[in-house]
Amino acid sequence: MDHHHHSRHLMFKLSKFDDWKVRMQAHLFVIHDEMWDVITDSPIQILIVNANRVAEGESTLEPIAKTKSAYTTEERTHSNLDSIARDILYKTLGETFPRVRKCKAAKEMWETLMLIGKGDKQKKERKLTIARKKFEDFKIGATESIVEMETRFMKLLSEVADLGKEPTQKEINLKILDTHEK
Repeated sequence: MDHHHHSRHLMFKLSKFDDWKVRMQAHLFVIHDEMWDVITDSPIQILIVNANRVAEGESTLEPIAKTKSAYTTEERTHSNLDSIARDILYKTLGETFPRVRKCKAAKEMWETLMLIGKGDKQKKERKLTIARKKFEDFKIGATESIVEMETRFMKLLSEVADLGKEPTQKEINLKILDTHEK
């Protein structure tokens, strides 16, 4: 399996955050069907019934962590899912890595990445609102030449387009007509 080809689509980019999230969920599921439990819940702990407590006549059985050396192959796989998930997430991060470096578990990493994505989305929406407002209020300046006005207009258009909400050609035409009429 060519992992390099996959990883290109899975690189964490805020501009494609929603796509990344869907792809990453699918990818983690494919690796192991319980991988998602690790992300949404916590690292899987291998527990056993405390035999000593049973001998002491305890009726409530408090399970305890099984020692790693006693793990079966399947239990080893389970207990390792968190490390695998963390490794997969790390490989997608690039410059975002420092922001999750201190996370102890995949769940914590995932939650941090979701907050980063959400924060970026809100920031983008605020920028877009401002850019759209500038577009709505656009007028030719009293001392501005047509060339200067067009330059300023094109700059504003690309600002709005970069935020993913390009005005339609009709909106642009109306705005240009509107500007020239005043």
